[in-house]
Amino acid sequence: MEHTIQITRPDEGSAIAVAEILSSSDVWDMTLPWIWGPICWDLDVLARYKRVGYTFVSLTLQDWPPTLEGMRTQIQQFRDLVSEHSEWLVIGTSVADIDKGRRDGKLVVGFHSQETRPIGENLTNIEALHAMGVRHMVLAYNVRNVIADGCAETADAGLSNFGRQVVREMNRVGVLVDCSHTGRRSSLEAIDLSERPVIFSHSNAYSVCPHIRNIHDDQIRACAARGGVIGVVGVGGFLGEINARSESVFKHIDYISDLVGPAHVGLGTDYVKIFPKAENIAIWEAIDRNGKPWPDPANAWPNPTGTQIRGAETHCFAPEQLVELVQLMLAHGYSRDVIRMILGGNFRRVYNTVC
Repeated sequence: MEHTIQITRPDEGSAIAVAEILSSSDVWDMTLPWIWGPICWDLDVLARYKRVGYTFVSLTLQDWPPTLEGMRTQIQQFRDLVSEHSEWLVIGTSVADIDKGRRDGKLVVGFHSQETRPIGENLTNIEALHAMGVRHMVLAYNVRNVIADGCAETADAGLSNFGRQVVREMNRVGVLVDCSHTGRRSSLEAIDLSERPVIFSHSNAYSVCPHIRNIHDDQIRACAARGGVIGVVGVGGFLGEINARSESVFKHIDYISDLVGPAHVGLGTDYVKIFPKAENIAIWEAIDRNGKPWPDPANAWPNPTGTQIRGAETHCFAPEQLVELVQLMLAHGYSRDVIRMILGGNFRRVYNTVC
C-alpha cells in the first residue's frame, strides 16, 4: 500500500509562495533507484516527479552485482525507453542539457552508479562510464571493494592505493566522487584527496539519527569545507522514524544547514515504492543471493523501533511530499533564495563545477 501523507491546507498566500518557488527553481533529486529486476519500475514514477515540479532526477542504473557491460546494457535500454516518450522526458548529461530540458518543459534524467565495481581494476573504465552518461559514482556500497571500505565494514579502513588513483581519475574525467554508503575513514580520505567538490548524494546526519548509513559531523564539515553538498535521504530507517514524514526530512536539512550552512544541503531521497511484506522479503532474499551487500555487524541495520528493516514495510519520502517540505522550510524562516539552493541550486553548482 502506497504511503500517503496528510498535508494541512495552507493559507492562500502560502500556497502561492510554494507554487512560485517550485516553478522558479531547479529542483533536483540526486538518487532514484531504477534497477531492472523481479519488480520493474514504470514511468509513472517519473511522471509523478514531473507533476510535482522536479526538473532533474539522477537514476541508479546498474545491474547487481554491478558490471560495466551490465550498466551499458541497462543504460541503452533506458535510452530506448526515453526515446518513446520524448514529449515529456529527456536524458541530460550536462547542466546545459538540463537547462534546455527545463526550458522545453521536460523532466531531465541522468545516471549514476551506487558502486565502483564496474570500474574493475581498470582506470580507463571511468572514461567508458562517463561516455555512457554516468556523472557520479558511490565509492563503496556498504561493504569493502578494491577501492574503499563501505559504511558496514567494522574495520573502517581507508582508500586503497588503487582507490586513490580512482579519485584522481574521476576528478580528471568529470565524474563526481560520491561518498554515500562509503566508510567514514574512506570518505574523509577521498574528500581530502579530491581536487574537486565531493558529494554525499543520499545521506543523513548521524547526530539526528544514529544509523550506520548516516554520516558524522566531521564528514559533513569536511564535505562542506571543500564545496560539496549532502543530499538528505528520505528512507524512513535513516530519518529516525519509519513513516518518513516530511518533518523528519526537514530535521536533517535543518541540522546540516545549521552545522555548515544551507549552501551544502540538497535532496537525494532514494525513493522506493512500498511493497507488501511478502514481496519485500523476496527482495531481501534476492539481495542475499547476490553477494550480501547489507551485512549486519552488531545489528547495524535496525529501524527506529528496534525491529529489522528486512520484511518490514519501510516508507520513503514520496515525490508529492515536496510541497509540504517547502511549506515547512517557509514556516521555519528559510528565505526563498535559500529554499531554491536546497531544492537544486547547490547540486547544480557542484555538477557544473565537476561534470
